[in-house]
Amino acid sequence: MARGIQEHEVWQAADALLLEGLRPTIERVRQKIGRGSPNTVSPMLETWFKHLGTRIKDPGAFSAPATLPDPVLQAAQHFWDVAQADARRDIDARVRDGLAAAAANVEAEKEKAAIAEATALSATTRANQLQTQLAELRAALEGERIQHASTAAQASAASERCHTLQTELLATQQALVEERMRTDRAIALADERTAGAERRAALEIDRERVLRTKAEKATESVAKRFEAALKAEVAATSQLNAAEDRLTQCQVEANRREKELLAARGRVEARVRELETALSEANQQLSISTASDALVEQIVGRLVAVDKQRNELPPAAPSRSRKKKLAA
Repeated sequence: MARGIQEHEVWQAADALLLEGLRPTIERVRQKIGRGSPNTVSPMLETWFKHLGTRIKDPGAFSAPATLPDPVLQAAQHFWDVAQADARRDIDARVRDGLAAAAANVEAEKEKAAIAEATALSATTRANQLQTQLAELRAALEGERIQHASTAAQASAASERCHTLQTELLATQQALVEERMRTDRAIALADERTAGAERRAALEIDRERVLRTKAEKATESVAKRFEAALKAEVAATSQLNAAEDRLTQCQVEANRREKELLAARGRVEARVRELETALSEANQQLSISTASDALVEQIVGRLVAVDKQRNELPPAAPSRSRKKKLAA
């Protein structure tokens, strides 16, 4: 059975490393001994560092055993004094560095231990969680088992229902076949009626086409007659416009002729008044003297000529105002 390392083993390994000029560390001490865990070596190495200053001040702390001869002891003492004198100057600094490094190593090992402890605590918590999950899974499994039993009962009921539905499906399919046969017969009859209706519709369409053709021809004839009547109306309108133009010209000519006749009539009437005046004067002269018969005959001849000229003149055309009065 393997035994644990002892404190004197750690001290001997540390002394040997120090004499070799190396700084004693936990890992070097473990390598020097060949076994031991860091947690075991660490406190023992700390104790070695605590007593190192006292041991360095004591010359016999690192002395060889007393069984050696005196010359050997003297030589060893001499070498020890020389080494102690040479090494004392830098031992303190190395010791301080070693102490600081060892303290840092110890703190690192403590941190590793704390991390390991935290890891162990996390593992414990995880184990507790897994146990809780296992209990939940067992409860869920029991629920699933109960649900499976219920599902099996439902499956049995569903199987019976499926059998019933299959029976109903067969009956429905048979009824569907019969209904399809009736539908096919109805479709055949409907097709026959549709064919008859299509034939009648074709006849009606032909009749409607003939009537439409006749109506189009009649419409075309009426359109032609309407066009001829329209042309005749246009010609009559043109003729009426020409007649109105000629009538307007005739009215203008009649007005001009009427004005001329009125002027001539006025001149004749003035001449008649002059002759009547002259006749009156002649009668007066005739009544005074009967000796002028020749003059009277001459005047009478003139009057006859004037009266004859007056009867030869055409009657004066009525003016527009007289026409309106006559029309009224």
